[in-house]
Amino acid sequence: MSLRIPSWPAVAVIGAAAADSVVAATGQPFTWRADITTALGLVGTIACGLVVLLRQRRRAAESPPAGAIALPTAGGAAWAAWAAAIVAFELLNFYTAPRSRHPTISSLLSILTGHEVLRAVLFAAWLGAGYWLWGSA
Repeated sequence: MSLRIPSWPAVAVIGAAAADSVVAATGQPFTWRADITTALGLVGTIACGLVVLLRQRRRAAESPPAGAIALPTAGGAAWAAWAAAIVAFELLNFYTAPRSRHPTISSLLSILTGHEVLRAVLFAAWLGAGYWLWGSA
């Protein structure tokens, strides 16, 4: 078993995700600061996912099997539909009042996010799940 040392971009991305998780965990929910840190995490996750997808497609294009046609996968379409449904749910509930009748996913998880350390871990897990989902599409 060999030990693989991560590249400096990977270390930078992990460090940025950790820093964003800590900043998000120490802020108050439903404030501009919380919205900005969440947006930064989301944009960073999407950017990393796009880089992974482009690398995978470039590798596949460099050595395609004989007679292969590069088509989007059904899994990618399923993940896109799932992501669109979650985004629609979040945006609809975020802009619909009152929060008690139209909770977002984060407000449904408020019991778990009562402590800053657990909130940082959950935020980091959210970023990691987003990166994993993009890489598996």
